[in-house]
Amino acid sequence: MIRVLHVLCDLSGGGAERLVLGLCREGLVHQEVATVHAQPDDLAEDYRRAGVRVHRGARARGTSGFAAILELTRLAHGFDIVHTHLFAGDTWGRPAARIARKPVVTTEHNLNRDENATRTWIKRGMASSSDRLVYVSEAARRYAEAHEHIHHPHAVVIPNGIDLARFSRPSTGPATRLLAIGRDVPQKGFDVLVRALPAGTHLRIAGRSTHRGVRTVAVPGGTATVDWLGPRDDIPDLLADSDILVVPSRWEGFGLAALEGMTAGVPVVASNVDGLAELIGDAGVLVPKDDPDALRDALVRLLADAPERARLADAGRARAALFSLAACARRYAALYAELAPTATPW
Repeated sequence: MIRVLHVLCDLSGGGAERLVLGLCREGLVHQEVATVHAQPDDLAEDYRRAGVRVHRGARARGTSGFAAILELTRLAHGFDIVHTHLFAGDTWGRPAARIARKPVVTTEHNLNRDENATRTWIKRGMASSSDRLVYVSEAARRYAEAHEHIHHPHAVVIPNGIDLARFSRPSTGPATRLLAIGRDVPQKGFDVLVRALPAGTHLRIAGRSTHRGVRTVAVPGGTATVDWLGPRDDIPDLLADSDILVVPSRWEGFGLAALEGMTAGVPVVASNVDGLAELIGDAGVLVPKDDPDALRDALVRLLADAPERARLADAGRARAALFSLAACARRYAALYAELAPTATPW
């Protein structure tokens, strides 16, 4: 069986970490995980329950990565493929794999519109050290080629996938419950969402944030409540108890949270950007980014229109079926087999 070492920054609850966890659960190849940093570790228990061996890094952020390269090189000798993810995983995992003379797969999970020129220069310089460069959407590939000037001869697009069976329970109850999922960073646009809330609604935000607890906010026509939940491992349950999933991102390489909402049959209102628009198509409501008035108007209309919510729920489920984790895992397994032809893929 092909042996793959995934190199991640950490085990935080982002899309890359959740995708790797899903690939490991599928079990088409032998997979272990190495992290550059020990913290945050929001998904550590999920990896443990899935039986995934995790080699925890201890590099302090902002310090030299040579010790990380040495440790990752030592680990890489025991694997057929090194698969790197995100900036720290790519930066320290790729040279380690090359030293160990192992093929490298790199997945680009985002559009990185907030990266500085130095990081972009590093990414462009290291791109050729990957044997395969995987983008999670055509939008992500177009952005890398147009803005980062990365033109890889073996670039491919493999859309993310999720376990469709985990998100199957319908939402019930009064139509006032909004949900947002993700880290509280500028990319996710939660500041816009809070300003866009219709009066009388209740918004829950699941993900790492400096905020915590329930707050009442003044909005046009009255007040709304915002409940900062922090990191959660019960996203299917939260979706089943929500009327609308809101994804107000300023940019997205893919939009895993939107896919989870569509799979669960929760209508999605999202920013009309990048991979997010590519994923949703006409199976959700798309609004201009950074426009709280347009976002509020869309939420008001959809909350008042039960038939439209039902239509979008059906459309979302149908479109989400195209993005199964099983199909995603098979494509990665086939890619690994191209690079390690002497090993048995499964």
